Amino acid sequence: MNYKLPLLVFMSFSLVLTSCKKDDETPEPAPAGPSGSNNSTANTTPSFPGSDGSLWAVKTTTVQSTPIGPFTIELGTGVAVFTSDSYSTYLPAGAVTLNSTGLTQNSNNTYVLTPSQTNPTGVDFSSGVNWSVSGGASVPGFNYDVSSLPFPSVASITSAATVNRSAGYTLSTTSVINADSVIFAIGGVNKTLAGNNGSCNFTADDLASLSAGASVAQIVGYSYTSQTIGSKLYYFGKESVQTLSVTIQ
Repeated sequence: MNYKLPLLVFMSFSLVLTSCKKDDETPEPAPAGPSGSNNSTANTTPSFPGSDGSLWAVKTTTVQSTPIGPFTIELGTGVAVFTSDSYSTYLPAGAVTLNSTGLTQNSNNTYVLTPSQTNPTGVDFSSGVNWSVSGGASVPGFNYDVSSLPFPSVASITSAATVNRSAGYTLSTTSVINADSVIFAIGGVNKTLAGNNGSCNFTADDLASLSAGASVAQIVGYSYTSQTIGSKLYYFGKESVQTLSVTIQ
C-alpha cells in the first residue's frame, strides 16, 4: 500500500558542521567518518564553515512497516540559519519564508519549517523553491529563487529493516541522481560519500554505539549552490531524504 499520511516522523534539523567541496572555491570536505551515538535520528543538514548562513529545502519520504502493509509518508520542510562566526552562534533575520510559508524562529535564532495540523504535508515544491528573508541588523533582506537547482532523486531504501550490530549493515538504494553528496545514517551514526554512491557499509565497530530497539535508517542526497548577497555569502541547498523504520539487534 502507498499512503500519504498527515504525520511528522523522524525529522531532525540540528545542523552539522560539514564542509563540502563542489568546485575549487569551496572548502575541502572534512573526512566523513561515523559520528553520533545511540538511536537518535542523525543530523542530516550540512552547513558551510566560512559562509554567512545556509538555507535548505527538504523533501522527506518515510516508509513504515505496519501489520497491514507499508505506509509511505511524504513531507516538504525547510531550515535556515544565519551566522557571523562559522556557526557558533546564529543571527536573527526577521521573517523567513519558503514558498510563502513562514518558518518558525527558535530561541537560538535557527529557523525551521515543519508540517502542522493545518499543513500536514508541509511545503509543496512542485512549482519551485523560493526564499524570502526580511532581514535583521546583521542580515540583509532578500528574495532568492533556487528553482533552477535540481532536487536530488533518491530511490527507496532496499536494505533490510533489521540491523544486526555484530554483523555490520549495508544501507542501499537503487538510484541516486543529481546529488553533490549523499549522507547515509543509521540512528545517530552517519557517513557522507560522494554523490554517485547508492550504497554504504557500516561495520560492527561503526554500529557499536547503537542500542537495541527501534530506530531509523536514512539516505540523504543533497545539492547546493551559493550566492553573495550584500557582501554576505549564503548557501542554498536541496535535500531528498529516504527514511526506513528499522530494528536494531
